Amino acid sequence: MPVQMPNTSSASSSFARSFSVKNTSIGIWPHDAPVPLCEVCLVMVDLQQEFIGPKGYLAMAGHADAVADAREVVARLKPVLDVARRAGMRVVHTREGHRPSLADLHDYKKWRSKQSGAAVGAPAPGGGRFLVRGSPGWEIVPELAPLDDEDVFDKPGYGAFTATDLDHCLRAMGIKKLVVAGLTTEVCVHSTIREATDRGYECLLLEDCTAPTVPSHLPGALGTVRCEGGIFGSVGTAADAHAALLEAATAASNAKHTRDDTEQAAVEVEEAEPGPFRIPRGKVALLMIDWQGDFCEENGFGHALGNDCSDSSDVRRALKPAAAVLAAARSAGVPVLHTLEAHDPLLADCPPTKKRRAPVIGEVVPGRPDRGRMLVRGSPCNELCAEVAAASGEVIIHKPGKGGFCRTGLEAHLKALDVTHLIVTGVTTEVCVNTTMREANDRGFECLLVRDATASYVPEFKEWAIRMMTSFNGIVGWCASSAEVIAALEKLN
Repeated sequence: MPVQMPNTSSASSSFARSFSVKNTSIGIWPHDAPVPLCEVCLVMVDLQQEFIGPKGYLAMAGHADAVADAREVVARLKPVLDVARRAGMRVVHTREGHRPSLADLHDYKKWRSKQSGAAVGAPAPGGGRFLVRGSPGWEIVPELAPLDDEDVFDKPGYGAFTATDLDHCLRAMGIKKLVVAGLTTEVCVHSTIREATDRGYECLLLEDCTAPTVPSHLPGALGTVRCEGGIFGSVGTAADAHAALLEAATAASNAKHTRDDTEQAAVEVEEAEPGPFRIPRGKVALLMIDWQGDFCEENGFGHALGNDCSDSSDVRRALKPAAAVLAAARSAGVPVLHTLEAHDPLLADCPPTKKRRAPVIGEVVPGRPDRGRMLVRGSPCNELCAEVAAASGEVIIHKPGKGGFCRTGLEAHLKALDVTHLIVTGVTTEVCVNTTMREANDRGFECLLVRDATASYVPEFKEWAIRMMTSFNGIVGWCASSAEVIAALEKLN
């Protein structure tokens, strides 16, 4: 039975509330205000007994003034949290803490905390051990305790994105903007905002809902966020955030988004496997995977391994439908991204295991020195095939591995484009295409593979790969012919 693709758009709810905050350091926040409330999250950073209680880590490390300031933060933040919940804003919490084994504690942090008089893992006067998960001090203060449906992210470091799945969860929830509050300003709050900014989130720090470890650090910490037009976001007050949330809690946006609206803004590839694939306008990109001379032309890497790269080969035949899909995507204004499997000339990014399996990597093409070195960035044999060469402005991702997301900026580019769906072509189906689609799937992208615009050196491997990816209701993605995909893209014009 054909499987109906789920409508994952946040606009499918009956009403989308809008949100913006006035009087911030950049004026009205966010810069593209107003935005749907469902794209904004309140991040509560480390509001734990360790940093607020009289016998917690911060107090025992000699920062009694900071503890007093933190108590005031709790009082100011509580009304903001309450109205955020009433408005239906997403709320997440973070806790700094280590495993009881301290296996996630770096030697330097262990040494530094010992110098402060409150060594991580040492017995705490309030019970348990300092900054150890499960200890009383590790818990969030009762006034701001998470509700059952609010996620808590336990982090071993200062930044909330390092060694956690916070980024994955925010993206899965469709979050793009963060309202940030918590402790301490110049350490965990700053690290979290910096990490968020580098991942493409726009942040608003509530200046009176955060407190530093050292009071004199606060002006510099806030000033750093505000500088250069908001290099790490914007700074606002609890009162202005509360007012904006109260408005969102009491009135729906004038823009009504219904399921019908969403469906009218999308086109379907009806004959896709395992069922119709919906392509939302403005949310889709074409990903062209590894259409390079090394895999598709004689006198390249694939040919050197003994594979057929002649004009009559499967990989060469797949170029024509791939070029047709590429032309249709460009005509429809769909963003196009290309990947190339390529290593730097020193092979510093080539694992020894990969080089051992394929010793020809980095070697000059036999008998054709003009083709350069195989799988090396900048070599003629490593360039995109002429039929599908990148146009001006199209992104080219150089990847050292099989997957397009591993150790590359592909995900950042897609998120910057607000892409949620991918049309995929490329070679080889069972290796780089399959790996990239699996990576995309785990990151929340919906993928449609163009059946006749992908190929393998071993035909049955292609069919097995497609069967695996489309089984179990499209466990990795969908598949359709180039004719069906092109027809859908033409409807986007």
